[in-house]
Amino acid sequence: MDCKHCSEIVRPEEMIRCTACQSMYHYSCVGINESDFKKILPMNKAKWKCPVCKISKKNNISPKLNMISDKINTNQAQIIDIKSLIAHFDERFNSLHYTMESFKSFITDEFKKLSESVTFWSTKINTIESSINSVVDRMNDLDKEVTKIENYETELVELKLKLRELSENTNRNEQWVRRSNIQINGIPQNKGENLVHIIKTLAEKSGYPINFNTDVDFVTRVAVRNDSSENKSRPIILKMQARYKKDDFLSSLRKLKNLKACDIGFSGRNNPIYINDHLSTYNKALLNEARRKCKEKSYLFCWVRNCTYGS
Repeated sequence: MDCKHCSEIVRPEEMIRCTACQSMYHYSCVGINESDFKKILPMNKAKWKCPVCKISKKNNISPKLNMISDKINTNQAQIIDIKSLIAHFDERFNSLHYTMESFKSFITDEFKKLSESVTFWSTKINTIESSINSVVDRMNDLDKEVTKIENYETELVELKLKLRELSENTNRNEQWVRRSNIQINGIPQNKGENLVHIIKTLAEKSGYPINFNTDVDFVTRVAVRNDSSENKSRPIILKMQARYKKDDFLSSLRKLKNLKACDIGFSGRNNPIYINDHLSTYNKALLNEARRKCKEKSYLFCWVRNCTYGS
């Protein structure tokens, strides 16, 4: 098919047909650029008219002129180069076939890639799901452990309370056993010493009338915890038969201010003698801490009476 304007062969991708005279043109031969040609919609192409037909319609050309135009178009159609047309269609078909095969190969490759990608991500998702399930199981186990720990903490608090109660009871019982005892520190220790004589001497010194047969249960020296000095004298513990007797004797002994060993027969020994209640280990530590605090705060006195404290 030839262009009516330039008589050159018109390829389908370059062709535009007049709907009035059915003549074919190169779009460039009728003043249309490539960009505008591509923008023309199919329905607009179906209504397109060549410049000649537009002018004819505008000037109302006679039917005779239309008949002449139709005759010319018929003659032009008869001289179409059939071989060129067949070759053109063969070329277009081959091009379309090649394009379709290329597109088919492209789609196949893309589908293969997509399938591989789906398989890869499916494996990843399964792995992630497995990891999530593992984490969930671990969290459940941790929740159980936390519950156990909370139960243990509750039990521990209860045990601490019980231990504290037992410790307090033990201390009370230990102090109760010592309620009739007097502890005497600072008296020199000699081999073969007579502790009864020492107690009687202290009683005479304080003016307390003591009767060993009825007032005293026993008298002995005791070891002091963490005492690493072998030369240091161990305390003397005097246990009275009755608590009120102990209180009276202790009250008399405390009147002996600044009592020293030389005052009761240990010539040349000026070490001070201290006489107090026989305290339990806990109460003794408590007394030492109380004395330390009193010294920090500049209190004048800190004492123990009947195993209780004052300042």
